[in-house]
Order: sequence, then C-alpha cells, then structure tokens
Amino acid sequence: MEHLYDTLALCPHCLKTLKADIFADDDDVVRMKRTCPEHGEIVTRVWPEKKHFQFITSGAMPKVAPCNPIPATAPCPYGCGTCARHERRGTLIEIEVTTSCNLKCPVCFMSADTNKHDPSLDEIRDMYQVIKDAIGTDGAVQITGGEPTCRKDLFEIITMARDMGFWGVELNTNGLVIAARDGYIEELRNAGITGIFLSFDGLTGDVYKETCGRDILDIKMKCIERCRQAGVQVVLCVTILEGLNVDQLGDILRFSLENSDVIAGLALQPAFSSGRFETGFVENINAGDVLAELAKQSDGLIDLYDIWPLGTSNPLCDTGVFLVKDPETATHPSGFYPASTRMTYEEYLQGFSPDSPQGSVFLDILAKKGIYVADGLSIVCMDYMDAWTMDIQRLRECSMTVAMPDGRAIPFCSYHLTNTAGERVYPPWCKEELRHLGH
Repeated sequence: MEHLYDTLALCPHCLKTLKADIFADDDDVVRMKRTCPEHGEIVTRVWPEKKHFQFITSGAMPKVAPCNPIPATAPCPYGCGTCARHERRGTLIEIEVTTSCNLKCPVCFMSADTNKHDPSLDEIRDMYQVIKDAIGTDGAVQITGGEPTCRKDLFEIITMARDMGFWGVELNTNGLVIAARDGYIEELRNAGITGIFLSFDGLTGDVYKETCGRDILDIKMKCIERCRQAGVQVVLCVTILEGLNVDQLGDILRFSLENSDVIAGLALQPAFSSGRFETGFVENINAGDVLAELAKQSDGLIDLYDIWPLGTSNPLCDTGVFLVKDPETATHPSGFYPASTRMTYEEYLQGFSPDSPQGSVFLDILAKKGIYVADGLSIVCMDYMDAWTMDIQRLRECSMTVAMPDGRAIPFCSYHLTNTAGERVYPPWCKEELRHLGH
C-alpha cells in the first residue's frame, strides 16, 4: 500500500466530515479510506490505476477564486453558498426550473419526485441575477429540472437569460417534447437557446428500458434530426452504468462522429448514487474506468493519454479531448484526430484563460493556430461525487454550481448530496432549513 495524499471525505451514512487517506493498494488501484466513529472504516475505489491517476492529478490548471464568496459558517459540505473556502469560480451554472417530468427514469438523480412548487419567473430572474453578480455573463447557463419542457413559459425563461446578457443558454432535456411537436425546437432557437444537452444513454432499445423504463431510442433520433434541421447543436449526455452500456461507448463515439454536423459534444457521466437512485454496485465505475473504455473502444482514434484535465475544475472532476475533423491530415479512417496529439501539454497549460468557459482550452488554442474546428467533437467526462466518493478538496474546486433564489450558488455535488437513506442536505431551491445530518 502506498500513501498518495490526505484529504477530507464523508461517512456516507451520517455525512460526518472525516480525515481520509488516498492510497494505492497492492494492485495499484487508487482508493480512499476513512473511519467514522459510529459506522466504522469505509474504503471507496477512486481510480483504476495509479499511474494514470497521477498523470491526471498532475495536470491541474491555475485556480481562479470566486469573486464574491460568503463567509464559511459550517464544515464542508454544509454552508455552501459559494463560501470563502471555495477555490475556483463557477463557469457552468444550473438553474432548476421545474420538478415536473414526463418520464420517471430509475437512474435520475434530480428532484423530479419531490412535489415541490416550481419557481416563479421572478425567482428565476433572481437566480439569473445571482449568476450575473457572482460570476458575470461569460459563463454558460444550463436550464434543467425535472424536465424543463414541461413548463409552458420555457420560452420566456430562455429569453430572460438572453436579455440579461448571458451568451450561452443550454437546455437539459430528454427530447420527448422536441421530437413530438412540430416547430418546437425552432421556437426554442428563436427564444435564444444556444444548444441542447440531450440525455442519450445508448444505441439500443434495451438500454432505455433500463434507464428510462421504456424504449425511446426512436424519440432520441427524431429529436436529433429536428435539431439538425433547425440548426441547433446537440451535446449527448451519456449516463454510464456498469453492466448496461459501458460496452456501447465506442458505438456512441462513432455515431457522434458520423453526425458531427449537429452533435457538437459527448458528455460522459459515470452513474453516481444520489436521492432515489442507487446504482446497486458496491464499487461503481468512475471516470478512470470510462476513459480507459473509451480509448479501448475507439478503434485506435483515442489513446488514454490523449485525454487531458480541463481547465476550470479539479482534474479528477473534468477531463476531455477535442477531436478535430480534418480528412486531409488525419491518419485515422474517421477523418478525425485528437487535438492533444498536435500540441504539448505546456502549450495547453499556457493556453488556459481564467475567463474562458469550461472545457474550451482546446478550442482556444486551435483558434489561435487558425485551425478550423467546425464539425469537430468535444468529449468531456464529468465524474460527479456522491456520499461514497465525496472528496472535500475536489468539492472546493467545483466550477459547476446550482443557482438559488436566496443569492447563493451551491456546488453541484453538494446540492445533490444525500446520505444512504436518501435524505438531502440541500432541499430543492433552499425552501427549507438545512438538514445538518450528523451535526
């Protein structure tokens, strides 16, 4: 066993903050160990292989602190807001506009079954103002839920964001309404949407029967085609579960490359336990597993070490690569090549700008080189944390936050955090007092 570093973690049962040891075991698997006075020793698998773990963790970008933090009033992850202990500013901000949904997906971590009231337009305006005051309008806003298309005033919500100066407004959706209603995606485009973040878990119907309760693959395809016709770019959000769709990563990659005129990105998200969703695996797959499988299934297009940490979060949270479409110079039959193969890591580090949106370091450098990036594909792997995997140091570097009407911006992983009984620390939109579990 080799000690790598110390951090703080949680007991998944009572959510007490505990000293933790990050170490590599005798098989070079990276794990996190802590001991709760009440619930005993807890060991969590963090990364499949020490060498790659050290490669990723050594690639951290400079930290840019939040502009207007609130005082730290409680141990992490309590008292978030974003507090003075936070080390990185937010660059992608979520706004939950509804708890309603037209699906009841068994793998959903969102609060779509809480029966809370939806925020009013005034509350949503307040959330936009939170983002504008704390971060500015150069970060991207993602409208989410529940299912945002359940709101009849969604177009007003989008227009409001654009009127307040936000350059990027993305819609997180399951695509059902877009596929069903003629002209709906055009209305979203005209309201000011800049992209669709479409849940897309595989290319076979059986996957959707497991993740959504029914086969909706044809609906996903129709949604993508409508977006193509309307000129709206799509990012496919893939929730990855062990034993279900891990073996489809290569097929999803190839599908995305073949449709790169409309599919701008892949967002790979290893499943994590939160709320009513329990993955059912003692050792869930993590970002390290997903990256290794992606490289393995890419037919030689991507090497594991072509995928680098992105600029605005802890390197274990966000990694990615940009695939450039250039049939004339690419050696791979697909006509694409990883941008990281044609630059040094030092050049990549130097290209980082604290004002750049999340994950765009590759694009910034390519633009400076005069390289044409249209129809390229951005791949990002986002490793969200739950009570089992929560590393407080990673949490303090979170750049993906959830805006609240009361003026706070809460890190995504602490906002959705629950204990093993499914009890939330932060109720949706902070309409109740915090539940200081274990305190």
